[in-house]
Parts: sequence; C-alpha cells; structure tokens
Amino acid sequence: MEKKSVTELFFGLLKIAVGAEYKFPSDVSADIWQQIFDISQKQTLTGIVYMAIEKLPQEKRPPKELLLKWHITCEYIKKRNLQLDAAAARISQKFKEEGFRNAILKGQGIAQLYPKPEYRISGDIDIWLEGDRKEILGYVRKFVPDCKPQYHHVDFPVLKEVEIEVHFTPSFLNNFVTNRLMQRFFAQHADEVFDNTITTSAGELLHVPTLCFNRIYILQHIYKHLFDEGIGLRQMLDYYMVLMQGFDEGERAATMEILKKLHMKRFAAAVMYVMQQVFALPADKMLTPADAVSGELLLREIMIAGNFGKFDERSNNMHSSNALLQSIGKVTKNLRFITLYPSEVLASPFFRLWHHLWRRTL
Repeated sequence: MEKKSVTELFFGLLKIAVGAEYKFPSDVSADIWQQIFDISQKQTLTGIVYMAIEKLPQEKRPPKELLLKWHITCEYIKKRNLQLDAAAARISQKFKEEGFRNAILKGQGIAQLYPKPEYRISGDIDIWLEGDRKEILGYVRKFVPDCKPQYHHVDFPVLKEVEIEVHFTPSFLNNFVTNRLMQRFFAQHADEVFDNTITTSAGELLHVPTLCFNRIYILQHIYKHLFDEGIGLRQMLDYYMVLMQGFDEGERAATMEILKKLHMKRFAAAVMYVMQQVFALPADKMLTPADAVSGELLLREIMIAGNFGKFDERSNNMHSSNALLQSIGKVTKNLRFITLYPSEVLASPFFRLWHHLWRRTL
C-alpha cells in the first residue's frame, strides 16, 4: 500500500472526527504520529484529532507516551471549556442586568454545534452588545479608562481567567461600500440574534447567533482574518459545523445572494473546496460549487500560517510590535490575493489609514 503523507493522515483523522469515512492505516510510525500531533497544535485542533483517535482500534493508535500526552492536553481543554461556559453566561447576565441585550459570538456558542463541544479548543469571549458605540464605550471606560477601541470591538480585561472582547458590531469589511451592506445585515438580524438562546453542554444558558446569521457571519469572519492575521483549520471546522446543520434551497439562495453583494462569492467557493478536501463536506451541505484554483491557494495559506497566522514566517513585519510596520506587513502580504479578492485587497490600505485617524477621535 502506498504511504500516505502526514498532511493526508491529519486530514483523514479530521474526517474520522466529524463522522466521515476514512480508512486509517495501521503502520503509522511514532515520528509521523508526533508530526500529526504538532500539526494539530498548530491548527488548534488537538482535541478534535483526539476525538478521532478515540474511534480507532488500539493497534492504530499513537504510541502510549504520546497518547498519554494527548489525553492530558484534552483534559485541560475540557476543563478550560467548563470555565469559559460559566464565564460567558456570567458576563452575558451581567451585561443584561446593566441594560445591554447581548450575544456570545463564535467560541462557546459555535462549540455547541460540535458532537463533543468540550473537545473544541476555546479562545477568548466575544460578546456583542446592543447599543451605539459611544454608549457602550462609555460603560467600558468606567472599568477600563485607558481602553483603546477598534472599529468593531474593545478589549474588556476585567477577569483574570479569560480575555473578553466587547463588540459594538460583530465584524467589518475593508471596502467601505460592502462594509455598509455588512453593517446593514447585522442591524437587520440583531433582534433575532439577541433573542436566540441555547443551553451549553455544561448547562449554561447563552444568547447566540442563529444559523441563518452564522452562515454569513462566520464565513465573513474567516474572510476578514485572511487579510489580517491569517486563518486556521479550527475556523474552517467551525463553519463546517454551521453548514452541517443544514438549510433548504431557499436559504441557500438567500445566503449566496448576500455573499454575492459582499463580493464574497468566490471566497465561498474556495471555502467549499477546503470543506471537501479536509472534512469531506457532503454535496447537499455545499453553498456553492467548489473552486479548486482559489481553494488550493486558501488551503496552502491555512497549512503554512496556522491558527490566526501565528506560524507564518514569510514576513517579520506581520508580527512586529510596531503598528506601522505591522500594517505594512499585512498590506504587503495581501498582494498575493489581489487577483482573487481585489475588493478587499485594494481597500485595505485606505481603511487602515481611515481607521488610524478615526481612533484619534474617540
């Protein structure tokens, strides 16, 4: 039998984790298993890959020492998720008592779509508050007087155990015209999002976006990060979980109509390619036919850069502490996408300049 590459084996384990068919070989060496573990950490999918390992027969699992390390890592992931579920519910309730309807974006809400939410590696807590920017910022500054807001959010460091981002709006686009349409979409769906509730696997009650909202928002969030820090497979798996909840033809058409107006149709096709190659997304869950050209480029970026671009060594400026050098690094990096996504790439330097000047007015 032909030897499979490390990447192919890694993708195979992800397919097994989400319930897709994949015949995993029994002759995987200890060195290859270590490389798979390293990739899973790079992509913040350590817990998800472990879900697949739990499904494998004993003879196909990693060596005992590595398996124990994997198990210990997953126990920490589970414990962290319990902490964040409780923190998210507590923070949400506190803001509600202060008069702000709210919703938890991504993170702990999206995790509930996973077959085992406790295995998803969590990050910070992003919470979208109802109200205008000045009102929300005024409240935040009571606790964090020297906060430095960005267009869509402000850091709210009031808990030691978790980072909190308070959102004025869920996200944004660089292009001023499409961003106006994006903000209109958020405003039109705000009520249904703030009223939508779920109960987490830990029993916590959370307000979270609807599937209709997330089919646009999570994809747009991935799109935005492509031109910023970078994106990883965890974000892709989040979107896979959204798509796997299903939709009818009318919902598919409505979603694609919005994505077309946002100039994201080709990016959606690239993401569908990644979904097919990595997770074996079924045809009936595809929003649009896959585009192999843009999809291969996107998948290559994901595998090189890792989660939020933390492993991208192609530009030192990308990780510079100097804001100007960092912006130059991001603009330069984005030139590789100019033929595929000109709307965002060409608008990026103008938005960054406007944003720099705008922040001085706050």
